[in-house]
Amino acid sequence: MPALSPVTLVVGATGKQGSAVIRALQALPRPPQIRALSRNPSSPAAQKLKDQGIEVVKGDLTDSSSLDDALVGVASAFLVTTLPAKGQPTEHQQGKNFIAAAQRAALPFLVFSSVANATPTIGIPHFETKAVIEEALKASGLRYAVVAPVAFTDNYPREAGFALTMALGFFDAALKGKKLQLVSTDDIGYVAAEMLNDPSRFAGRHVDLASDALTMREVQQTYSRVLGRRVSKAWLPGAVISLIPHDFKQMMRWFHDVGYSADIAALRQEFPKLKSFEQWLRDQRKQ
Repeated sequence: MPALSPVTLVVGATGKQGSAVIRALQALPRPPQIRALSRNPSSPAAQKLKDQGIEVVKGDLTDSSSLDDALVGVASAFLVTTLPAKGQPTEHQQGKNFIAAAQRAALPFLVFSSVANATPTIGIPHFETKAVIEEALKASGLRYAVVAPVAFTDNYPREAGFALTMALGFFDAALKGKKLQLVSTDDIGYVAAEMLNDPSRFAGRHVDLASDALTMREVQQTYSRVLGRRVSKAWLPGAVISLIPHDFKQMMRWFHDVGYSADIAALRQEFPKLKSFEQWLRDQRKQ
């Protein structure tokens, strides 16, 4: 009787990143057994996973006992934390809860999804949270790797329309012609799956992940090429940035003043399946 494949736990399995990790794990030559952590195993999204033969277990990063149960027999895990709902424990606490549960379970390997260039004092609250979780992970004694994506291509719509026109105008007003590094959740899944599949290669690595870098004019031109027609961009004054919430205002200012610094050329050498923005957009339109 052949030995069973090792079990990989995916946190946030019905979200964008978790779903991408699952797809990438399934595409491996020797895929692991996948266990999906879901707050609501009876949801339609969770049911779709069950229909694929994936084990779905009830669990929540705010409930430590549920994490203990979910980690039984697990060889590796993918962790992504999210901004909490009002009244819920902080994102930092979510990360600490999982790390503590992983320690209790003596988890052999963990991949954490952070954010590129994050430090505890960068001045962008949700970047700082990821950095603090990384520090807790370093202090935990666990064997781990970090995939740290830049801005998501998935935040852009597939089709031209009012939403795209305004998004291009808003980002152009903030960036003032500067390039923004981008990556898709598909690529996050691809790299995370590579890490989960080869702990000996990736243990201790922190990979700032980007697959492309474009100005908003270049994004606009890419849409025009893919759609086969001219795509418009709204004009907005730079002062529009002052109207958005503090966290995102700080991030936009940082995008302009500093910006992500992933080494895209080196990343493409190591991870040759990374998609350019244009490749991603063309793939989205096929779905």
